[in-house]
Amino acid sequence: MKYLSQILTELSNHGSWEGYTLLYYAIAEAMKTQPISPSMDQLCKTLVGIGGKQKPETIYRSMARAVDDIWSRPESRPLLKKYYRREMVEKPTPDSFISALARYLWEESPEHHGDPNSPYQVTFGFDCQQYGIVIHMERSQIWASFPAITPDPVRIMQIVDFLREKNVSLEAFKDFYLSGGLHGDPSELRNHG
Repeated sequence: MKYLSQILTELSNHGSWEGYTLLYYAIAEAMKTQPISPSMDQLCKTLVGIGGKQKPETIYRSMARAVDDIWSRPESRPLLKKYYRREMVEKPTPDSFISALARYLWEESPEHHGDPNSPYQVTFGFDCQQYGIVIHMERSQIWASFPAITPDPVRIMQIVDFLREKNVSLEAFKDFYLSGGLHGDPSELRNHG
């Protein structure tokens, strides 16, 4: 997460503010759920205790002050344009800032989600604290989400690696998922596709 720290340092006006530490942790958590952004309520609840903050509302306000601080620094505008992939005309909200940076870092860092050209991507559900798989079939513009498969990040990557290696179809994976087969050996997918 050195890259995230570097990004926040480049954007910040007053980098020692506690809101920046909270932004760092919020973005790191939000990266786990990509390509779907987590709810801000759930994210703030996850950050309770960091920096001594005990209330989600206080956490949100601290992050909002840091985002305001970033916006007040004119040198940050070209960087914000890069991360949002569009010109910024209004001050971003903490929600959009966290989502934009998490998405940018997720797309730029293959180690977080594997091969960016693969239709199979890992996601994380805050509510259930489990990893799932999002499948994007580019030719048909179909997105399919299979949440709450396992709390084990190693296990989910084994499944995704197998899906990529064997080029398992969305239909075969869906049938296997619905049959409860993911609790066994991923090689069993061969029998379903």
